[in-house]
Amino acid sequence: MKSPLIASALLFLLATQAGAADASFLEDWDLDSDGAITLEELEKFRGKVFQTFDTNQDGVLDSAEYTVFDQARADAAEKNPSALLQRAVHGLSRTSTDLNLDGQVTREEFAQALLAWFRTHDRDNDGVLSPGDF
Repeated sequence: MKSPLIASALLFLLATQAGAADASFLEDWDLDSDGAITLEELEKFRGKVFQTFDTNQDGVLDSAEYTVFDQARADAAEKNPSALLQRAVHGLSRTSTDLNLDGQVTREEFAQALLAWFRTHDRDNDGVLSPGDF
């Protein structure tokens, strides 16, 4: 089982690789460096996050794993109080992702929550996240 400290550090590093500003979100997650983040790019990045916290690799974040995920997001937001990380703390809460309220979050539920998060933040509805969206 991966250490919660390692998982927390990974989430923090993934979210803040290029610096503290929300603009680093674009740099970090824009995999093809075209100045915008597509849903596909976001899904690849979030897939890595899901895999990190799914410590038993069963495709489900159980209560214990999700508690570690919650804490990692909260710790990252405390260390770097950017608006983006605050949105991640609240937008990816268990209540937002456990769609069937069974106490577990499947990859599918996580993907659906991600899609909803993406649509909420794509303010101009152009199908990509760009500087004007944050």
